[in-house]
Amino acid sequence: MADTAPQNPETLLIAHVTAHLIDGGSFELYPFVDPKDVKSKVSELAEGWAGSGFLLRGSRLVPWHQVKLLETTSVEEITRQEAQQRLMTWQAEDQLRAVQNFWKTKEETKEDGDKNEKGEGKGEKGGE
Repeated sequence: MADTAPQNPETLLIAHVTAHLIDGGSFELYPFVDPKDVKSKVSELAEGWAGSGFLLRGSRLVPWHQVKLLETTSVEEITRQEAQQRLMTWQAEDQLRAVQNFWKTKEETKEDGDKNEKGEGKGEKGGE
């Protein structure tokens, strides 16, 4: 007879890491995923960022000298299927934030341009 008991699916380790900046800001890095040794993966990438002089997250590029601390906030063990679903969710949320930040920056740039047209901006001639 065949064994009908469910088999344990292979699991992955996921490390959640926060980058803390010297100016007091912070942001979450993409989760680090590895089936056996997520600590080595985090260490390897941190060494790579330090060696290159930049911390790269999506489209965000931060000079390494502005990074105060990389903090592993949690590590969890989940199934491959759950990990795949979470990664898709994290990527979608990150893309949404990037689009929102783009439009926010675009609106701020437009407001600055409107001020310059009205003579409220910096670099206006006259009044010397």
